[in-house]
Amino acid sequence: MDKEKNLYDVIILGTGPAGLQAAIYTSRAKLKTLVLGKKENSRLSRVPLISNYFGFEEGISGRDILERGIKQAEKSSALLKDEEAIEVTKNRHFFLVRTPKEEYLGRSILLATGAKDTSSGIKNEGNFLGLGISFCVACDGVYFANKRVGVLGEGDFAAKEALELLTYTNDVTLYSNGKNWNINEELKRELENSKVKFNKAKIKEFFGIEKLEGVITEDQTKTNFDGIFIAIGTPKASDFALKLGVKIFNNYIVVDDKGKTNKDGVFAAGDAIGSALQVGSAVGSAINAAFSIISYLNTKKGDHE
Repeated sequence: MDKEKNLYDVIILGTGPAGLQAAIYTSRAKLKTLVLGKKENSRLSRVPLISNYFGFEEGISGRDILERGIKQAEKSSALLKDEEAIEVTKNRHFFLVRTPKEEYLGRSILLATGAKDTSSGIKNEGNFLGLGISFCVACDGVYFANKRVGVLGEGDFAAKEALELLTYTNDVTLYSNGKNWNINEELKRELENSKVKFNKAKIKEFFGIEKLEGVITEDQTKTNFDGIFIAIGTPKASDFALKLGVKIFNNYIVVDDKGKTNKDGVFAAGDAIGSALQVGSAVGSAINAAFSIISYLNTKKGDHE
């Protein structure tokens, strides 16, 4: 990694209204700003009409307002990359953000990848939450040392969770739940070289008595597992927050009135903090967080590695 090239003042995770609005403010404040995320993953891109947002009396589609926001952020000199972050860690001085393509360093992080979808929709999931079913390898992987575990998800996020589980056990099966695999080739090679098993079967239900004992697929095949980790789609802000030690309440990131979390250099905005799930509230919280990031970095001037 070219450290100087890949070092940013702020790395924003999320290309929805919160992430883009924050990028406009931080880049206009002359902060080197990187925005990571795939725009098609933004919930806003699937909204056909927004008729209650200030300034658009005739209404506007979510996709159109998103495209305008992208152009405005780029015009403000923010760098947008169509890459999904799959891991965020912190060393003494910087945050390290990994995508399937590259690694980036940031002096600060804004989590704006939206609220977590907490359910796979599979029968009996709720019966075994905390009793074999988990949404966080970093949190619960240690409890499955040398156990047989599965990961549910077809993409890079699930692949990364499966690889992280290898720290604790070498018996890991990755389920796409009937979907086609959508995993970066480098990650796929890592999985194959690590002997992670691939299974495309669709899971019909989880089974067990007092705790999870396994899964039943649509062809009625029963497979025993000690644990299942759900990693469907792309990681949400709370996934990153948990791994950074950021406080979570009811799956939302806890922030103060300035968008700061309990961890130095970590900020959050938008749906991730449990706002009203509206474009207006996302934009407002992002402006708030952007001002906090600018102030935070100004106080850090002169710090060296």
